[in-house]
Amino acid sequence: MALLPDRLASVYDFVRFVQTQSSAVTPLADIFGETDEEIRADNEQWEQEFAASREQLRVMAREAGAEYRAGRTTPMTFTSEGRLAR
Repeated sequence: MALLPDRLASVYDFVRFVQTQSSAVTPLADIFGETDEEIRADNEQWEQEFAASREQLRVMAREAGAEYRAGRTTPMTFTSEGRLAR
C-alpha cells in the first residue's frame, strides 16, 4: 500500500521528530513507583482473589439481573464531571 504524498511527508516529519528526542532508558518502576516484580505480585494477588470470589460474583450477577427484570432498578446518572450522581 502506497502512502499519499502528504501522508508520507507527515510520517517522515514524525520519524525525524522521534530521532531528535532523547532515548532515555526506561526506568524499572512504573509511573506509580512499582517495579515489574511488584506489578506481577499485585496481578497474581488480584487473580487469586478474583478466582476465590467467582461464585459470589455469579450470585450477585443473578440477583442484579432478577432485580432488573422485575423493574426494581433505576438508570445511573452522572454529574457533568463524570461522577456518579446520588
